[in-house]
Amino acid sequence: MKNLFRSLSFRLAVTYAALFCGSLALLFAAFFWLAASRPLGAVRTQVSAELAEMETVYAEEGMRELAERLEARARPTSGVDRAFHALIAADGTVITSNLPSWPSQVQTGFYSIEADVYLEGGEIDFSALSRERQFPDGTRLIVGRDAEVVEDRQEVLLATFPVLIALVLLLAVSGGYLMSRAIGHRIEVISAAARRVMGGRLAARVPVHGSGDDFDRLSHTLNLMLEQNEVLFESVRRVSDNIAHELRTPLSRVLAVLDDATADDAADETSVMREAREELARLQAIINATLRIARIEGGRHDSGFAAVDLATIVRDAVELYEPAAALRHLKISVEGPATLSLSADRDLLFQAISNLLDNAVKYSLGGSMIGITLREEDDRARLEIDNEGLPLLAAEAEQVTERFFRGAAASDLPGHGLGLTLVAAIVQRHEGELKVHANGGHTKVAIVLRRRRPADASTKPQE
Repeated sequence: MKNLFRSLSFRLAVTYAALFCGSLALLFAAFFWLAASRPLGAVRTQVSAELAEMETVYAEEGMRELAERLEARARPTSGVDRAFHALIAADGTVITSNLPSWPSQVQTGFYSIEADVYLEGGEIDFSALSRERQFPDGTRLIVGRDAEVVEDRQEVLLATFPVLIALVLLLAVSGGYLMSRAIGHRIEVISAAARRVMGGRLAARVPVHGSGDDFDRLSHTLNLMLEQNEVLFESVRRVSDNIAHELRTPLSRVLAVLDDATADDAADETSVMREAREELARLQAIINATLRIARIEGGRHDSGFAAVDLATIVRDAVELYEPAAALRHLKISVEGPATLSLSADRDLLFQAISNLLDNAVKYSLGGSMIGITLREEDDRARLEIDNEGLPLLAAEAEQVTERFFRGAAASDLPGHGLGLTLVAAIVQRHEGELKVHANGGHTKVAIVLRRRRPADASTKPQE
């Protein structure tokens, strides 16, 4: 029961019930005024007016005229509530009356008199809402109008309202309890799944009932988040393993070189220092590349965004790598417009294209062709680099942008596994897309960047 009152759904149900009861009370008050209070007020006003009129008749025209007026008033009139009266002399003699009885003592204010009529074995209910006046000579005048229907309606409403409020509260509490149990069960299912994930079962998921309700949509969203977290966790695990592997190798080589030099008194110190320096430089390169990727991904790189010519950057990168390509008898072809302006960081973009060309030259088969295609696509610029070389599996294509990841075919070749990671970080910094397609030995890498029209640039394209 304690948990029930802590339940948000139960508290909401009780709150809504209270608001509903308050609204119901306002509506009831309005209806009560329209259906009972206002009609009774009209009867009272009519009775008071008629009593004042009869007082005037008695004062001006006397007892006989008053009796005649009262009897005329008592005759049935269609559409008008039945009129009642009693005129009693000072000595108690009834001069005229159509009331079966009345109080023995003079009353103040309004009061009701039962004026039922028995006819042919049946009973017709009347309730005379009356008011009276006693004249100075002791004569007593009672004037009333039938208010049976209005008074019955008032009694029914007053008797029904407490029962209605109690019923609404009972239904609200019961509904709140059932709703709290249903919602609590769904929440507990989600919490149980969360606890399983926290316990290390990353593959645990929140059950989806298939009803399409809010909880199903929430469960679907949470499952997507859990899937993403599982992928990221697995990626972090692989990166951690790769970092340990990449750092262990140069450190192990440095230690081996130093151990050999220590064991061999005749070792050439210059050669030992050179080998150790090369391994430490490799280690430093790995750390610097990792830090640069982290700065770019974290937005801490001082980007110099300006209007640049992508075609010129591509030509500069090709010119830089043509000598290395010639050594392996590779040809580089470039297709596309002579100029293609966009807003970008020239240095970062040159670094990304250089890394892609470095991979293409390094992993292509000797004597093959490296194709570079540059084209406009509406408000975007697309750069594609194709090459034939070491096979890259489709599953590996999805992981090549992870830190230190290297395909199985390239694991024995020089490299750190950070080139495409840096390219991905640069493309993300430019809010672009990096796509890697692998089909056996054919690999295509595409970069899609948003661009601005030359007229939108504030400066001339950087050459």
